[in-house]
Amino acid sequence: MTTAALPRSSVVHRYFEVSLFLLLTVSFLSLASTGNLDLTSTVVMSLTLIVKALRYRAHREPELSPKTVRAFTAAYFLFYLIDFNLLSGGWPDGLIPATAHLVLFLAVMKVFSARSNRDYLWLTLIAFLQILAAATLTVDLTFLVFFLLFLTVGVSTFISFEIKRGMERARSAPVPMGTTIGRRLERSLLVTSTTVAMSTLVLSVIWFFLLPRVTAGYMGVYGPQPEQISGFSNEVSLGDIGSIKRDPTVVMRIRPTDGDAGSLAGLKWRGIALSQFDGKRWITHTRYVPPVESFAERFVFPRAPFREGKPARPRRLRYRVLLEPLATSAMFAATVPLEISGRFRQLGQDETGSIFNRRSSFALQSYDVVSDTSRPQPDALRASPTGYPENIRRIYLQLPEVDPRVVELTQQVTARFDNPYDKASALERYLRSQFGYTLDLPTEPEDDPIASFLLVRRKGHCEYFAAAMVVMLRTQGIPSRLVNGFLTGEYNEVAESYIVRASHAHTWVEVYFPGAGWVEFDPTPPDPNAEAEGWLTTLAHYVDTIDLWWDEWVVQYDDIHQRMLARSFVSEGWEARRWLRQKRRQATNQMYNVFDTVLSSPLMLPVLLLAGVGVVLLLHGRELLDWARSSWLLRRRGARALSPREATLLYSRLLGTLRRKGYRKRGAQTPLEFAASLPPPELAAHVREFTALYNQTRFGEQVAPAARLAELLRDVRAWRSRT
Repeated sequence: MTTAALPRSSVVHRYFEVSLFLLLTVSFLSLASTGNLDLTSTVVMSLTLIVKALRYRAHREPELSPKTVRAFTAAYFLFYLIDFNLLSGGWPDGLIPATAHLVLFLAVMKVFSARSNRDYLWLTLIAFLQILAAATLTVDLTFLVFFLLFLTVGVSTFISFEIKRGMERARSAPVPMGTTIGRRLERSLLVTSTTVAMSTLVLSVIWFFLLPRVTAGYMGVYGPQPEQISGFSNEVSLGDIGSIKRDPTVVMRIRPTDGDAGSLAGLKWRGIALSQFDGKRWITHTRYVPPVESFAERFVFPRAPFREGKPARPRRLRYRVLLEPLATSAMFAATVPLEISGRFRQLGQDETGSIFNRRSSFALQSYDVVSDTSRPQPDALRASPTGYPENIRRIYLQLPEVDPRVVELTQQVTARFDNPYDKASALERYLRSQFGYTLDLPTEPEDDPIASFLLVRRKGHCEYFAAAMVVMLRTQGIPSRLVNGFLTGEYNEVAESYIVRASHAHTWVEVYFPGAGWVEFDPTPPDPNAEAEGWLTTLAHYVDTIDLWWDEWVVQYDDIHQRMLARSFVSEGWEARRWLRQKRRQATNQMYNVFDTVLSSPLMLPVLLLAGVGVVLLLHGRELLDWARSSWLLRRRGARALSPREATLLYSRLLGTLRRKGYRKRGAQTPLEFAASLPPPELAAHVREFTALYNQTRFGEQVAPAARLAELLRDVRAWRSRT
């Protein structure tokens, strides 16, 4: 049997049309929000949706014929091969972009040609493919917002589509738009769709946290690309760190797992140490310290690359790092990392103490760190011998050709001191107090950037300060090296954690002291242009807290988090029961105290009476008001006309009077049928006249006088049966 399509003016077809259009719009916006869609595709699809929205509003018919669509589609499949192999980069990088272009092309064609239910199903499939591509290309919290919208609109689309198909099969009369029943149907569809979507979401969340977790990422190769960040490779040009100092992108979030966030204040997150300098580039040629464990969850590292001997006062600090996808294998930790726990294939540590993920997937990573943040005492460093081992002298005293004026300046600053620690401290103070901080540096390359910084510009950013201090120390025979990493970051008081951005990238100095090890110095003065925090910063912290929760408990949710959640749930369950028992005892005691106070109060009786009156009014207030109004009408005199509502009140009083005399109106009887069924002629005559007046007032255009209805009602009350 053929089915007749619903007219486009019917409320069901219109609702479905709008819902399907919103589904396509939300799926496209989710794909565009990933930032992986090229400008041409974004503009073309945006214009398509805008034009179609305007034509929907004007109730226009589809623009393209099926024949035209088939011709364009055949031509595009030839273009797809060119797009995949040449424009998008070939296998495997070009698979997602070329397929996304194909999906968007099909979406444009179908948007302008959809007429049949089959076309509508193709559009819903295209919308699903777009949201699926977005899920592959991003793990950002923004996707969650679009997914929730997609889920709600998708349920609405499928419900209205099934109603539309059912009405077409049944050949039922369409419900026109703008009518009362049409508006009701629209509201019902909206409420039903939202309820089903929210119920689905709740069930999905429950299953997400309960299902066993696996760590295989089969689509990881097509996932979001890591952030390109300079300064964390084996070869770094002077100025690389400065190039990212203007970038506000979040690179990691750090929060303590033992203690408050204040314990992290002032720490630096060490990334990579660089040892050799050719005048413009820093290079490190260090080897990994064996053994390197594979596929472990907990890696233990020695103190040896940092400290010689056991520190007198170790200060262990535990914290968690959530590292965003970065195009570097360097791992970031504070001072002396002792343990790192997380899901890694292989971690290694080089001779400088830098830690690397040697099989990094460049994805979002979460790991726990135990660091020793203690620092050797100044007196012990002053007493440190100057007999440096040969390998330390060979690597960490290397220098290119140095401007003699730099050597002379260094000797002037350190002339008063006779030990490496005081000389290093003097150079640190000198650079911090006599030089300025700026990110605006010459764009033209300099022949000797260190000499230019110290003798001419006297302004720079952290990399120039640290590089200058290392060069100056080495001219004095003091082993030192450059370290690239990040400052503590921006404190988020909402999440009680630190937000570390690319702009927090920093360079500092480590100086070697025999018997103590490598000690941190920072010659860079504070940035005078640091922005003060305001209400916008607080708002951003709330957003970042949600983002942190999303990354850790959704994107990074694994079996470890699942076990943590289960333990927390059991622990919280016992705590909740204990809390409920305590509160129940407190409530019982308070209730007894209240009862004692109330019962002994002289106001108890008036309050109870008022409460009783209030209950009666609440339960029967409408009935009492109707009775009072009808009684007032019965006492009125004159020819006043009744309203339909007043006639109904008097008719209810008539029925009540007849019930007391033994005559009850059945639900199936009309007022006239009931009046005709009364056996006593005199009573029936009164009731028939009353009913006629009631009907003409209640349902007709005539009105009855109140006095006559009142008189008839009094006659009925006065009537007595003779039997």
